[in-house]
Amino acid sequence: MDLKKIDFFQPSILVVAILAFLAMGYIGSFNYRFEDSLDLEVIVTILFACLVFVIGLVIAKFKINVSDIKEINFLSEKLVIILILIALILQTMNLLLIGGIPLFNSVLKSNATTNIWRVAYPLFLIMINVLLAKHYDKKYLLLVLLGALIFGLNGYRTSVLGILGSSFITLYYLDKISRKMGIIFIAAIVAGVMAVGYIASQSIASQNWTLNPLELIFYRAAFTLEVFERILPLSGTTHGHILSMIFSSGSPRTFVGEYVLHYSVCLTSTLFGPVMLDFGFIGLAVQMLAMGIFLGIMDKLKKGIGVGIYSIILTHTLIWIETGPTDIMIWFLYLIGFVLIIINFNYINLNKN
Repeated sequence: MDLKKIDFFQPSILVVAILAFLAMGYIGSFNYRFEDSLDLEVIVTILFACLVFVIGLVIAKFKINVSDIKEINFLSEKLVIILILIALILQTMNLLLIGGIPLFNSVLKSNATTNIWRVAYPLFLIMINVLLAKHYDKKYLLLVLLGALIFGLNGYRTSVLGILGSSFITLYYLDKISRKMGIIFIAAIVAGVMAVGYIASQSIASQNWTLNPLELIFYRAAFTLEVFERILPLSGTTHGHILSMIFSSGSPRTFVGEYVLHYSVCLTSTLFGPVMLDFGFIGLAVQMLAMGIFLGIMDKLKKGIGVGIYSIILTHTLIWIETGPTDIMIWFLYLIGFVLIIINFNYINLNKN
């Protein structure tokens, strides 16, 4: 088998990642959280979601054809670099305004996702991937690492994973990942995510953590799946309230904590939790089918700027496996992908066979 011919980051990697997360949670449920292992209904529901997602991918692969890609040329190299620097400056200002480093202070962390951050993070994420996709130069990897560091100070693993993960996938499709660079990049991603998660957990004054960084990952997977297990009997009872909160005001994850566990806490509930609470199995099927078709189409637009946009969306969809699709900022990234599809609408057609 020629490994160079395998597309390791095609949309089906989402299924592999979901099953890996499920396995980690199952192992973690024995060691760190549950008195009993995961309920069979959790496993069957997740397998159902994966199946529907694959059906969406199959529809996109065999029914949708893209004959060409429209290049976007107005983003010059100089302009993109300026926007990246603006994003880094904004995030630095954000840290100064909140009065410290949230990574080391749980109180500051709870207030770290300000409106400044909501502008700075997606701006940096989009522009760094556009820069790599259209104007690659090895020296720009320093900007990637700088961004991961500055945004990682917010105390959220997802920011580090979003920046390093999407950049890695972009470089992969540009054929810029040598074995040495691949090892370094993967090591940086793993170390960064584990370090941020562990340090942030130790800064919570009300909790005493005795788990090491690796154990903490299995624990988080088990806990998140436990939340999803408790959601299943409540399926369809919130009638779209979580969805409305995503696109209005409030904290969907805090609402899930209050609704499911009956105390005020911000909870992750997997990719499937929020939609199950809102709309039950029908909503889950619609979400996974739509994601399959959407990522399947985006997979066909991986050229020029499309490489960077696809990498961002795929990375954050993978992150959603744990956190759930409750961030309007990430849905904004999906909107950019949708705009890219509209721009290339004339090149997209349905296969008759």
